[in-house]
Amino acid sequence: MTDTAAARRPAPDPQEDWAATRGVLMSYAYLGSRPQAIDSSSAANVLHLRPDLRTPAGAVLAAPLAIAMLDAATVNVEGMRVLAVTQVDFNVVDYALDVRHAHIAGRITTEMRSQLFTEARCADADDPDRHIGFGTANWAVLSGTPHRFCFPQPGMPESGWSGLPPLWHAYSGRRRGDGTMEIPRLPLEVGEERLHHAPMLAVTEAVALECAAQALGTDEVVVDHLAMTVVAPGRTGPFTAAPVYMATAGDAVGCRVELRDAGRGDRLIAATFVRIQMYD
Repeated sequence: MTDTAAARRPAPDPQEDWAATRGVLMSYAYLGSRPQAIDSSSAANVLHLRPDLRTPAGAVLAAPLAIAMLDAATVNVEGMRVLAVTQVDFNVVDYALDVRHAHIAGRITTEMRSQLFTEARCADADDPDRHIGFGTANWAVLSGTPHRFCFPQPGMPESGWSGLPPLWHAYSGRRRGDGTMEIPRLPLEVGEERLHHAPMLAVTEAVALECAAQALGTDEVVVDHLAMTVVAPGRTGPFTAAPVYMATAGDAVGCRVELRDAGRGDRLIAATFVRIQMYD
């Protein structure tokens, strides 16, 4: 497994290094996500594929692509008072090893009274014919609208260290030492009234990747598919992410990770399934 001085050095705290996001939701801003509406039912987003959005093999992670997809959808659905994602599904068809920017083209596919459905196509921003992946999301339409989330621009990292913290750490995730992770509390940076879907995606994917690395004997892996189902809001914390199922077939691993709210009787709030392969 990868073992470099940078990997051994404690990750910097994004709450200190990205002061512009302090006190506001950083889920989208931390990625540098900047979606734009095309019309009332479609939007586009461009995501710079930084090293922290990739596996040690250089393959793009599914979680940041899914987050960028949801950010693009939010441009269209926020005016409809759609506040809760219930299902996220993203398939990676190109690991984007040499892609600098991903272009996400999203649209609303179906509108109903209590549900709304969106999809997105992801391609190389410099080569639109090169397809990276495809994703879908289901949204629950809620009656109330809490205080609007803010989308600040991410600040530049402080000098004195190179590289970025792992994505799960940036979203307040912490290792627990038993193969699980947790988000200790609910700071405004990762959710106001409920845990935002971005840290949920990032932390559960990270747990699945660690399980796959142990099963395969290497962290040089690629992510093929990620699907998350949200069944309840995360309101209290700590939020614990633990693997509950893993199956290995040759160089491929499938892992299901459950995310629970320990502060509310260990209530299940989301479950994520990730399919991972050894990089060849």
